[in-house]
Amino acid sequence: MSNDRRLPAYARPLAELRRRGQRPASRTVIVRLDCWPPKNRPALVLWPQIVVAKDQDPAALDYSFLADLDAVVLCRRSLSAPARLRALLSAILAANPERLVILDPENNGRAWFVKSAARGVEVQV
Repeated sequence: MSNDRRLPAYARPLAELRRRGQRPASRTVIVRLDCWPPKNRPALVLWPQIVVAKDQDPAALDYSFLADLDAVVLCRRSLSAPARLRALLSAILAANPERLVILDPENNGRAWFVKSAARGVEVQV
């Protein structure tokens, strides 16, 4: 992990896990752009979740802990400008995740592959 770049909110335990050579059991990490997890979420969370807050520059954060994992970006178009989403996707791609998917809950939960394991990067960001 890079020492000169800040981590997104909630990413420190995951970054420490990766620093020890381990990975989450699910291999999937939810990356929330401009939205926080619900306060009434269940105690058992299947996937680790991190947050890129509205006051953070997505391109200035360290995502190296996502290498070889699946990253699912949860992005609501009503909350995030397209340029912020593109900056986040570019920064995550630089970390080389196995897969990168955008999930838009405001669009009937539609998902878009940015990078797949079989075909690599599928969308120009």
